Amino acid sequence: MLKSYFRTALRNLRRNSVFSLINVLGLSIGISAALVIFLIVHYEFSFDQFEPDKKEIYRVVSDIRNVNSEINNAGVPLPVPGAVRREVTGIRQCAAFTLTYPKVTISKNLTFRTQHNTIFTDGNYFALFDNYHWLAGSPKTALLNPRSTVLTQSRAALYFPDITPDKIIGRHIVYNDTMTATVTGVVADLKENTSLSFREFISLATIDLPNREGAGDWNSVNGNDQLFVKLNPATNKTLIETQLAQLQKKYAKPDPYSLTKTTHHLQPLTDIHFDHRYDGLDQPQAHKPTLYGLMIIAAFLLLLGCINFINLTTAQASQRAKEIGIRKTLGSSVPQLIRQFLGETFFLTLLSLALSLALTPWLLAAFSKYIPKNIHFNAIGQPGILAFLAILLVAVTTLAGFYPALVLSRYKPVLVLKNQAFADGPATRGLWLRKTLTVFQFTIAQFFIIATIVVVHQVHYSINTDLGYKKDAIVTVHTPWNFGEKDTRRPLFLEKLRHVPGVELACTGSFSPAWDGGMSQNLVYRDGKKEIPLSLEIKYGDSNYIKLYRLHLLAGRAPRPADTAREFVINETARKLLGFGTPAEAIGKVLGSDPGYPICGVMADFHQASTRAPIHALALGSSKVFEFDFLIGLRPQIPGNPTWAATLAAVGHEFKQLYPESDYSYEFFDETIAKFYSDEQNISHLLTWASGLTILISCLGLAGLVIFTTNSRIKEIGIRKVLGASVTAIATLLSKDFVKLLVISFVIVTPVAWGAMNKWLDNYAYRAPLSWWIFPLAGIGMMAIALLTMSIRTIRTAMANPVEALRSE
Repeated sequence: MLKSYFRTALRNLRRNSVFSLINVLGLSIGISAALVIFLIVHYEFSFDQFEPDKKEIYRVVSDIRNVNSEINNAGVPLPVPGAVRREVTGIRQCAAFTLTYPKVTISKNLTFRTQHNTIFTDGNYFALFDNYHWLAGSPKTALLNPRSTVLTQSRAALYFPDITPDKIIGRHIVYNDTMTATVTGVVADLKENTSLSFREFISLATIDLPNREGAGDWNSVNGNDQLFVKLNPATNKTLIETQLAQLQKKYAKPDPYSLTKTTHHLQPLTDIHFDHRYDGLDQPQAHKPTLYGLMIIAAFLLLLGCINFINLTTAQASQRAKEIGIRKTLGSSVPQLIRQFLGETFFLTLLSLALSLALTPWLLAAFSKYIPKNIHFNAIGQPGILAFLAILLVAVTTLAGFYPALVLSRYKPVLVLKNQAFADGPATRGLWLRKTLTVFQFTIAQFFIIATIVVVHQVHYSINTDLGYKKDAIVTVHTPWNFGEKDTRRPLFLEKLRHVPGVELACTGSFSPAWDGGMSQNLVYRDGKKEIPLSLEIKYGDSNYIKLYRLHLLAGRAPRPADTAREFVINETARKLLGFGTPAEAIGKVLGSDPGYPICGVMADFHQASTRAPIHALALGSSKVFEFDFLIGLRPQIPGNPTWAATLAAVGHEFKQLYPESDYSYEFFDETIAKFYSDEQNISHLLTWASGLTILISCLGLAGLVIFTTNSRIKEIGIRKVLGASVTAIATLLSKDFVKLLVISFVIVTPVAWGAMNKWLDNYAYRAPLSWWIFPLAGIGMMAIALLTMSIRTIRTAMANPVEALRSE
């Protein structure tokens, strides 16, 4: 029986090769897109799922609320871990660690300048995360003593190649040229996707915690100092958060002006990979709404391919009516016919699946900039993919084949053999179904076109709008920095930079006008009558900082150079929050006390981050301790000026003369700004691909319907031509029904897209207007593509010789 089904399916495939090709292409594009998106979604949602106790493991994070801002920090104050161990009940394990990025020296010939994925921790870490397989050493004693370290197998192979783990025990590693540690353990790398991608574990006892800066300060939070806890199975996380609040209230010194309130809550381990408010532990984080959006796109692309199949199969019903009548006359039952047609659909879906497997590596390469690097495709070696493909095969076969099979199997043999099968029957109802599905197809296609235009428009607006500063031809060069220490080489390097021919202006500073991090300070302004608390974001720069970035000074002057900040230039937002009526009114007023910070200038607001975020109160000061970056304005690349490449090479030469121990690196300021919108740019690219694929699938289906329509009306067209109808009139006649469907889809999609895009733009504090022209532009574009698709066939049919069409009459 199965062999018969496939033989019949193969005959129909050959007999209707054009329609079969359209069906296979439509389904294969949908399946390929679904497969690629499955790989992405499965990869992202697999993070940290392998932990057996994942539901009981949490990271303790801090939310710092200032009077006019809020900061989310993945760290905790240094005293918190000890207090949690002593006083919090309901916790099985508690593990603290400190992220570090040391210089590592193995021998004279083997040095690594900055090693990521390194932490200070103790044995509690391996007790809490107990999936590590120890190749050498013991988890109970490996990190017990100071100056001991545990390596993963990959890090051990990097430091000590061709040496077995047991032989590595006892070897020495020098950190930051000052501290020598002994290797006391080697563990296998975690093979699963995890946020905890650490490769090197240095004993926490190595750090002199009691004398470390901030050791007893409950109000100081550093994102590098993190804490994980594993709860007892019956413990509610709300109980732990209540106890954390009690600890904070018990030990933290009260803020006399209530400027800052720090609260701690538990972040589930499985949320670390997705919650962008908190550090992702040096791992790229995913965005759940984007992943859900991808899943919707995959569902729509699959659905569009199935719609093509349903439309074309039901449209061809008349060509198979006699076959069905004869089969029924010879004894075929409705279930047998349904199985027959589902078998044919299965055969076509199988062909589509084979084609999609060939397309998937190409699609992965095309999307390589927008998908995680660790994603790879191996249909045989990845059981999850095989299961997904099997489910997909059954689902698509059922979705695409069941309705056509039901329609075709219900024809009555008596009416079929009398050529009355379609009189007020399934074909009439199928016509309305085809129209409805076609409208749905083009509604989805136009929605994706509108969404693409809106996202691209917003990204263009965000990057090209006046952000309040100069962003082109400015380069940041980082130099080594130790907290609280002044680098005596900086003035010399700054002087050398000013003599590099391609440098137009250079200054020292920290934190460019737009940056994804920063420092803040809480101050109080006393006007004699009342006290106004204010949280200020702080940036530092010398007297050329304002000139380099072309910040607009509304009143006063730039801050004078000083070892530590003594005066501030505030922005307009801060001026308004402090209640000053004009910029000039703020000059000379003092923020804070003992001795406080006089306001020496007021500058216009500028965007400190992406246009998603509002502009915060900000102050610019001068502090030689904190001005650890060199900010360089390059001369324009015009004839007579050195090229930027030559200028940066010259800067690098001077850098290596003064900082031979450090790596020379630089970044363009406009590229830093562009990174703020990397998510949006990825979304715009994905939407562009989705729009292209939906248009392609929709046009394939439209082409098939046009071919069927012209074939079924070939004699009518011949008669019309004999009676004098023009090519234009006939082409219009054949196209107008489809144009009506496009217009209906545009009417449906416009309010839906308007609402959806407005909601998406609400994520931006500063957004591009949702212009009316976007919607007719999308509609006209879709209409033009559809008309082009239809014209290829309709014009050809209208120009055909009517004698050929009427010869059989």
